[in-house]
Amino acid sequence: MRLDKYLASATQMTRREIKRALKKTPAVVDGVKVSAPETQVDVRSVVRFMGEKIEYHEYTYILMNKPAGLVCTNREGRNPTVFSILDDRLKGKELFTVGRLDKDTTGLLIITDDGDLSHRMMHPKKHVEKTYSLTCDRPIPQSAVESFKAGIDIGDDKPTKPADLVISGIDEKSALLTISEGRFHQVKRMMKAVGCEVIALNRCSVGDFDLKDGPSVGEYRFFNERELEIVDKIKNQ
Repeated sequence: MRLDKYLASATQMTRREIKRALKKTPAVVDGVKVSAPETQVDVRSVVRFMGEKIEYHEYTYILMNKPAGLVCTNREGRNPTVFSILDDRLKGKELFTVGRLDKDTTGLLIITDDGDLSHRMMHPKKHVEKTYSLTCDRPIPQSAVESFKAGIDIGDDKPTKPADLVISGIDEKSALLTISEGRFHQVKRMMKAVGCEVIALNRCSVGDFDLKDGPSVGEYRFFNERELEIVDKIKNQ
């Protein structure tokens, strides 16, 4: 692989920026200084650039805190998409979302070009848990806790799989809901089945991924070391 491509894949710099930087500060590949961007580099090489050890990753992994108003598609249409807030240097990659969030739903969204990871996380047989915080238009009945735990009819061929509902708030209009499926508008349909309309919905976590380390609403970042370890764990199962 070309050195400039290697560095661009492992940093947030464009290949043009890499080429300019190499003229001033050569990279060190397996102990040898290299400034020619076309130099071929093995992905197993030890590479240092601008004082940092560069870790190459075959795929791109992005954690976004999705704001309301964006749709989860890479097709242009009437509504702006989650890809519209990505840096231009990422828009040339074949990225897609791992699952989807509704236009008005906020929270954790994974964007990648790793189809294997997406398949392993979203396949119905994997039962990956997803936790949402929600607010309804009226108090949530306590009976919903046991109903969700047993599985509830939302109009499909089968009831939902067991889900965990924790009602909170003085007015009992808020809750945390953990499900292990991804049916169409599932959370909203589950709440509707117990007489409530969801007026705010935020995804807090998917499996072991969460937003405890950010980013803020409307922003995104690349996976940190802990999250990359989660990826390795998922793909080695």
